Amino acid sequence: MASRRQFIQSGLALSAASLPAVSALAAQAAPGGASQTLRLERFVVDVRLPQAVELARHAAIRGIPVAETSGDLTEIWRGDFAPRWKQAPMALAGATTRGELFVLETLANDHGMRVVYRGRHDGSKRARARHRLSGPAEVLAGATARAHGFSRGFSWSALAGALAACPVGLTPTARLELETEAVAPGPAGDEPLYTWIIAPRAALTARA
Repeated sequence: MASRRQFIQSGLALSAASLPAVSALAAQAAPGGASQTLRLERFVVDVRLPQAVELARHAAIRGIPVAETSGDLTEIWRGDFAPRWKQAPMALAGATTRGELFVLETLANDHGMRVVYRGRHDGSKRARARHRLSGPAEVLAGATARAHGFSRGFSWSALAGALAACPVGLTPTARLELETEAVAPGPAGDEPLYTWIIAPRAALTARA
């Protein structure tokens, strides 16, 4: 088992049984539970993916403006992001396909931004669903929820809250992989869903 110092320096792949370690690290990162959070200016959702729509609904409840796409990012890019990013970088989150994330990540890199949290959610047509998350330890700790008695479950509402509470500044990073009951309904063709945060490079030291 890696020491806490090693965990902070290089990150640690964690099983579901190790989730308390993520929570402990997150608490250490924000003594007293107080930390400044990113202001997410958009939540990008691929409306073809039911899981993404569910997550976007929870994000909207938390006051994050939602930007809808159905695979073609041209309208969002030309009508919203391009004019704004010419002025200054911005922080945004999303639930999309891998291809859409790749396009936004590539464009963001040219405007002083990068991905600081990344999640991959597989298994909508299987008996078990797998969630692989990487980014700020506080986000990963908040993204997990206790469900079904003593077992660890996964909550889209908890993930939305964790994304909305992403810390800024110096923060330790972590990796987390857990399995839950199958998530239904899922994307057509069982395509993995990607959740993410893109933020100005100066805002976080974390990198997913």
